[in-house]
Amino acid sequence: MIYLNDEHYDKNYFEQCYQKFNQHDVLGNCQGKRITACISDAAVWIALCLYARDHGISVFPLPVGTPEEALRRRAKLSGSHYQVMADSMEELLTNIEKISDHEDDAEPVLVQMSSGTTGEPKCINRTWVSIDIELQNYIEHFTDLTEMTAVVACPVNHSYGLICGILASIKRGSEPVIITNFNPKYIIKKVRETTSPILYSSPALITTITMMVKADQPIHAIMTSGTLMQATWLEQAANKCEKLYQQYGCSEVGCISLGGDIKSIHDQGMVLPHLTVKSGSSAEEPQEIVVTTEASTKNISTKDINTKEMGITVSTRDLGYLDANNRLHFISRIDEMINVSGLNVYPAEVEKVVMDMPNITDAVVFKKSHAFGNDQVCLQFIAEQEIANEDIRSWCSKYLNKYQVPLQIDQVEKIDRLPNGKVSRKALALA
Repeated sequence: MIYLNDEHYDKNYFEQCYQKFNQHDVLGNCQGKRITACISDAAVWIALCLYARDHGISVFPLPVGTPEEALRRRAKLSGSHYQVMADSMEELLTNIEKISDHEDDAEPVLVQMSSGTTGEPKCINRTWVSIDIELQNYIEHFTDLTEMTAVVACPVNHSYGLICGILASIKRGSEPVIITNFNPKYIIKKVRETTSPILYSSPALITTITMMVKADQPIHAIMTSGTLMQATWLEQAANKCEKLYQQYGCSEVGCISLGGDIKSIHDQGMVLPHLTVKSGSSAEEPQEIVVTTEASTKNISTKDINTKEMGITVSTRDLGYLDANNRLHFISRIDEMINVSGLNVYPAEVEKVVMDMPNITDAVVFKKSHAFGNDQVCLQFIAEQEIANEDIRSWCSKYLNKYQVPLQIDQVEKIDRLPNGKVSRKALALA
């Protein structure tokens, strides 16, 4: 059913896991309960995830390495009945701890955390039924996937890797290759060993990997998601693979749009068929991306459909637009847009100009707010050599309006990123 690094786990392995769970005092009688789980063995975690889905259990997966006190805090925040931290099946079965007597969940859910790039992360409850609807439409929409094998080199506790990479593969009868060793050389090795691979990973890791791949030995396919790639990174990735895809989504509804033949960092492809999206009509007049679910009941038992899954509307707090071909373009988080004397500055636009400057290898633009609602454009960048701030401003002045040129500029050795590869511009502003 899955490959985990160099090991294969077949259907028999998962049947044995199910048998152990069924015989367990808690897991065997856990319908309607919620479990917060931090499990370092990815095969054990996938087995528990599938078992929870099939047995009406809610589960809240946390990233490997979560401190024990953080696990307890998030378990309470999520309203979990049980929590467990384990490195193996044996520890999972012996370490489950009851922490509350909350009312049972009316519907079983997968709990996900919002990204936390613009504020405190929040718990998002997604019913297993809504996830099944997403998977059905993801597979039908992304027909190219039929001929490919997903190589998942990103966290398996979050939507992108777990739902789009692993569960979508299992649902269509394919065996995903799950990688927990994020050494770029090892990932390239596993990609080379896989027939018609499509690499699911973060923009930062994709950039590192494609730097190491020879142009005459391209990767078959790459999927990127989670944050906008730098334009130079996207071009590099496109030159080092045969097919490049990008997808866009949010914690509340999962994948929203997906497409290949990417023309720009903003291009997020076509909206999945079970969703309706409203947004701006052009890059010059972007508006908030608002998504409404229109859950299809095809291939899903009527008894499994809850009307609450139908017609949910989510305001994403993202700015974007739909072009003449109905492709969705993501411009910026509303919270990350910079207001300079009433004029809007989009970080990605400034970052592209900075990244085009010779010797600069990475850049992030963010805002610092000042009195009277006025923001200041700030820049952190990495370069192969020391570059004076005035040289940066002079370069930017050739390609940007005066109000877009960064005022506060810092050359750094490293730009801090979250585990999912995103940059918390709010954290940079407070630093």
